[in-house]
Amino acid sequence: MGAASVVVLLLALVLGLPQIIEQLTSIPLIAESLGTLNSPVHMPQWMNGILVVAAIAASTERALRLRYSRILDGGILDGDA
Repeated sequence: MGAASVVVLLLALVLGLPQIIEQLTSIPLIAESLGTLNSPVHMPQWMNGILVVAAIAASTERALRLRYSRILDGGILDGDA
């Protein structure tokens, strides 16, 4: 299940990021300073919607399966080290 979530997140990144950058570079102020990007990926809105929902579900699954970590959860700051 975890591997499938990672695949979905990577797919969402690869397919979604160029489209987001294209939208950002179409803003006149950014286009004047950086230029514009024409994304090689053009998906219909319904497919983008499915991609967003799948990415949200996959990221939620990854977040809920996180394990306790001494470093991340502050255990190392309690004087245990």
